[in-house]
Amino acid sequence: GELDAMDATCAPPPARPNCDCAVCVPKALKDGDYDASLKGPTSPFQPYKLVKVELDGTRRPLTAQELNALEKSNPTVCEWQTPLSQAKRMWQKTCAGILKKLFTYKKLAWPFTEPVDWEVLNIPDYPVIIKHPMDLKTIESKLHDGHIESPDEFVALVRTVFRNAYVYNAVGDPSGVRECAEKLSQIFEKELAKL
Repeated sequence: GELDAMDATCAPPPARPNCDCAVCVPKALKDGDYDASLKGPTSPFQPYKLVKVELDGTRRPLTAQELNALEKSNPTVCEWQTPLSQAKRMWQKTCAGILKKLFTYKKLAWPFTEPVDWEVLNIPDYPVIIKHPMDLKTIESKLHDGHIESPDEFVALVRTVFRNAYVYNAVGDPSGVRECAEKLSQIFEKELAKL
């Protein structure tokens, strides 16, 4: 199938400072475990700098006056003027589109659409093992409300969802959550690679 042909892999989210949980600092790997050595592709979202190229080919930063003129003449290009809370920046729309695509894979996304209710699921060790719980609906809300400040933060949050599943659910877990995480993370990484 389509998923079998993919070679994308879920890359780890960046470690949080001063956190030694199993997600931020993976334990020794056993055969088939999540490979913490994977760095993943570099982010397709790279910051850009505005420069002016002079007639002789030299480059220099724009002056405040030139930047003001650019912002007035090209408001759609100068999206840094748009508040994050409006969720109208191009990267926000792109990230929302990726989430929407993940939600369409209902048979794979079901474990990740809502926060894990460890009490209902009777898994009391979940909050002990998973220190940074995350789910796709929470990411969607954070994105829509402007609480995600960069595309890289979005990518790290989505990868955290899958990483949590790898850490908590062993290979061959009968719940199927780990298998769903592996397949959906491949779809996510494939979408990122298209950008």
